[in-house]
Amino acid sequence: MSPVKKFYSLLLLFLLLTGSYLGSFEFSKRTITERADTLKNILNENQKVVLDNFFKFLSTTNVLFLFSSVEAGYSTRTFAEVLKREGNLSIGEVKMLHLTLKANNEYYSRYISPLRSFYPITFENKSPYGNVFFAEGGLNTSLPFVHYNFRGLVLYPVSALHWADLYFKNGNIEEALKILDELEGVMILRKKDKIEYALFLNYFHFENSSVPWVSGYAQGLGAGLYAKAYQITNNKTYLKTAKLFLNSFKIPYKEGGFVVNSPYGLWILEYGYNPNELVLNGHIIALQGLYYYWEITKDPYAKELFDNGTVSVAKALPYFDKEGWSLYSNIHGKAMRKYHELHIQLLEWLYEKTENEIFKEYAEKWKRSLKDVR
Repeated sequence: MSPVKKFYSLLLLFLLLTGSYLGSFEFSKRTITERADTLKNILNENQKVVLDNFFKFLSTTNVLFLFSSVEAGYSTRTFAEVLKREGNLSIGEVKMLHLTLKANNEYYSRYISPLRSFYPITFENKSPYGNVFFAEGGLNTSLPFVHYNFRGLVLYPVSALHWADLYFKNGNIEEALKILDELEGVMILRKKDKIEYALFLNYFHFENSSVPWVSGYAQGLGAGLYAKAYQITNNKTYLKTAKLFLNSFKIPYKEGGFVVNSPYGLWILEYGYNPNELVLNGHIIALQGLYYYWEITKDPYAKELFDNGTVSVAKALPYFDKEGWSLYSNIHGKAMRKYHELHIQLLEWLYEKTENEIFKEYAEKWKRSLKDVR
């Protein structure tokens, strides 16, 4: 093929892909506005941001603007898929989409894609730890967002609850409560066999997940943190919310739950879409939330879950140890150092609460391995 023909072939392919991409976005936008008219203005703003970044790509040939255009429109396309499948969006889903669109509109009208996944971004001027990007903009929210490549800014309840937990531990009660109050607006309420329960759902694709998906990490920690908020404020709304999250543990896995009977016993899935992956830190952090809940309410069901879950950890530890270093999960290799250190902290916490010597044994063993890599 001659260079001229090759050029025109590539140009034709590019135009076809561009038309398909922009047409897909327009269809997604129309799908949502037909059933959720309150989102019309924010979707129009999102379309402008998508097109502005696309035209900047055409004028500069800077591929980061193309990435930014794709990422800015990701939530619109993803929620349209959910809407087509489920037929409607709940109040919590509408709020989730509005907030996510607002965050992406604010970010991509000022910045280009950072090309970094798992990258925390906040529109406030504070965070409970470092390595956070402080974005400018007119979005008034205490909730953090996480950037994932080709998915843009997503609202990940796991991250938001982690921030709230750190704020509680640091004594910054006001910031912790602000996060919990905002998160309450995007929780999904459901009912099964007269059991009312709440879920924090995730509206972005991760690994091989469909959308939405649930994380047991958020369900367990959510139960504990809302109970803690009740203990501090005596506001019974927090206690009711905490109970709704505890109730979610009663939902069978095949019906949208996140608790499975693993080879080691009861296991709370961090990634609810994959019952074969048993993540160590996510399971234990969910147990921490259940323990917080039980400490405050003395609910026997929370204690039962905690006890069964700790027995599972004790049985699993020999299989989560590789040459003195912890595994992230049963299907992944050795954990990154930050997760290895987190595992040690979590085992020390389990030993403090249960006095089971195996937790102390492995915490000390894994500590020794840190000295070997220095």
